[in-house]
Amino acid sequence: MTRSRTPFLIGSAAAVLYFSEGLPYGIVKDLVPLYLRVHGIDLTKIGILNAVAFAWTLKFLWSPLVDTFGTYRRWIGAAVAAIALTLGAAAAVPIGPLFYALVALLALASATQDIAVDAFTIRTTPDTLLGPINSIRVTAYRVALMVGGGVLAWVAQHSGWRAAYGAAALLAALVAAFAFTLPEERGVRSERPRIFADLAHWMKRPHAGTLLAIVFLYRLGELTIVAMARIFWVDRGYTLQEIGTVTSVAGVIVSVAGAVAGGAFVARFGLWRALLWLGIAQTMSNVGYALVATCNAGRWSIWAAAVVENFGYGLGIAAFLAFLMSICDRDRAATEYALLSAAYGLTGTIMASASGYIAKHAGYPAFFWLTVLLGIPALLLLPTVRGEVEGLRGHEVTR
Repeated sequence: MTRSRTPFLIGSAAAVLYFSEGLPYGIVKDLVPLYLRVHGIDLTKIGILNAVAFAWTLKFLWSPLVDTFGTYRRWIGAAVAAIALTLGAAAAVPIGPLFYALVALLALASATQDIAVDAFTIRTTPDTLLGPINSIRVTAYRVALMVGGGVLAWVAQHSGWRAAYGAAALLAALVAAFAFTLPEERGVRSERPRIFADLAHWMKRPHAGTLLAIVFLYRLGELTIVAMARIFWVDRGYTLQEIGTVTSVAGVIVSVAGAVAGGAFVARFGLWRALLWLGIAQTMSNVGYALVATCNAGRWSIWAAAVVENFGYGLGIAAFLAFLMSICDRDRAATEYALLSAAYGLTGTIMASASGYIAKHAGYPAFFWLTVLLGIPALLLLPTVRGEVEGLRGHEVTR
């Protein structure tokens, strides 16, 4: 199937599917905290709600089911349909236990979708298209994050929160309809899925421990800052419309530019150099928020901080996703990618869950400077695995 499909069809499917991946994540991580903060919910409670992100962290527990039973198309379609229904229900209930349960269900359905989408993409993307497809997926995912946290905030400002959640449900329903038109791609495993055996198999590669540590740490600072960035805007007195404008317009433009630039950098200079230099740029992009929070500068400064952070996000994730795809065995695509995603998701979720407490008790300046420091350890590990990273299949197609 992979060989018969054109690059255009592969890229188009990646764009739709990674938009679908990013939308519920953006809603859970950005829109829901905005919604709760506007309604006076305490920072600590908002931070704790990030614990629902453990669904994305623990998705490796059921990823072998996706590799073994059914097809990726059916898993994607069913998961996105569940996302649409959950968002529709969220539009109809007030803040309370039922709403929190729906947020948890949304995260669970989204995590299941991610397993199938990632596996489908890994299996259907030829080596020669890794760089372009990663740029497309980063761009589509980032646009979806902006829609989930920016455009929908703008809708809420003008038409109410029910309209915002209803619009999100409609988008998910359209993606579900598209998903059922995908080819019936599936894994080729015949043996019984064994999570820990798969992990042990992956750990046999050279420098596996260091590679895994890099996976754990590379996105940590960025995942931590995302948890509180928009809440910071709310506490600085910005309206939902202003927040939506900077995240859905300026944020999309610069993050897409960052993703495209990052993909081009991978293609031109190779995977290891991309991980190092784009990782440095990603880490330094958080300095903007730290300076704004420390100096209490004017309105222009927070816009500048958001633009810089979004550009750094696009640069860093372009290299990181190419890295993750390159270290996966295609025949164990769903399981291995989910395990590796769980590694960086675990540390990110722990920090995001504690972010509200840190910001409340240490203050925003200390919190944002902490996100800068969290990006450094992974960069220090990269020189120790240069030879291994340069030998990955991603390097072969990105010279």
